Amino acid sequence: MKNILERNNLELSINPEYEKLVPTLRDDHYNTLKKSIKENGLWLPIVANSQGVILDGHHRYRACTDLGVAIQCVIRDFTSKNDEIIFVGESNLARRQMSDIENIQLVMKLEPNYVQQAKERMSEGGKEGVQNSAHLGKSRDKIAEKAYVSHDTYKKGKELLKSSTSDIIDKIKAGKSSINKEFHLLRKDEKREERHKEIKNLQVNLPKTIQLYNMDFQEAPVQANSVSLIFTDPPYLEKFLYLYKQLAVFASKVLKDGGSLITYVPQAFIPEICAWMTESGLNYHWIISVKHSGPSATIWNKKILVAGKVMLWFTKGKYDGEYVRDFIDSEYQGKQDHPWQQSTAESSYYIEFMTIKNEIICDPFLGSGKFGESAKMLKRQFIGIEIDPEHFNTAQKLLSIPT
Repeated sequence: MKNILERNNLELSINPEYEKLVPTLRDDHYNTLKKSIKENGLWLPIVANSQGVILDGHHRYRACTDLGVAIQCVIRDFTSKNDEIIFVGESNLARRQMSDIENIQLVMKLEPNYVQQAKERMSEGGKEGVQNSAHLGKSRDKIAEKAYVSHDTYKKGKELLKSSTSDIIDKIKAGKSSINKEFHLLRKDEKREERHKEIKNLQVNLPKTIQLYNMDFQEAPVQANSVSLIFTDPPYLEKFLYLYKQLAVFASKVLKDGGSLITYVPQAFIPEICAWMTESGLNYHWIISVKHSGPSATIWNKKILVAGKVMLWFTKGKYDGEYVRDFIDSEYQGKQDHPWQQSTAESSYYIEFMTIKNEIICDPFLGSGKFGESAKMLKRQFIGIEIDPEHFNTAQKLLSIPT
């Protein structure tokens, strides 16, 4: 077949502005393209304008040049440069098997051109102009369709492309995450940052009924036999499991006779935790089940979809308080103040029915102070202990009296 380039005496060139609209092929994909052209020739001609500027086929052009293969070309001209730019971008959208985030990234680059195209066609006037206006006047609302995604997904993708790191975008491109998941994480981080800014502006003004200590809970000056209820949530990770053994010793010391320890526990290590508690002189009392209301975890090695949490109840001596339920619905209240933050639904319920006003509640793993909020609201005394300075500072401000 006669080389069309030779017939038209046309020298091809690459416009860097147009090349930026073409998503870069991965090395393995480019090598596959070269192999196909070497074995079968160039099946799909390169598209250029009458000046020889390549509009479609940048990678095919490079492959043919590398291989010394004859290049076939078709000429296509447009009435405006803006329409030409749109053609360059949409040629890639129409043909390539790209991910949603890559489509969104490309359409984002074309947004100004779509708007300009709509303005040009609206200004044509007459009946045709009216028709074009009706068809393209709302081009901004139709842009998501160009990327083959919903309007909501397009907005989320744009936000991610503006605010996320390249590592996150690459993960989405590779199919290792999704736009919805990463957008949810981005929003969660933003809310946490906003919350931290609010907390920084608060003044520390703790009520007399609240004592907070920034130290290891084992060293805190908590009077022996003084605490009515320890309500706490130690870290769940296996590397922190030793803290439950230390908690058992601490509870045995500071709980008054008849006092209780209620602690969240990782289900995988209940036997070990129970053993440590009873070795320290505490009595196993009951298991409390908490129904999840927020995102749930997956325990891959156990094939478990976690739909709830477990709290273990131990006593020092005999419990002689009110009747309480052993099943409770949690309330998802976000994780803005602390990544392991629990709901106050559980703490408020058990503090209210297991203790009376002015009794001492203690949380040796204070975190952001959520359980202290329950004690404060219910007019109990509260002792909170937190080893992390940043989390301690957050708890101080959240538990302060508004000024």
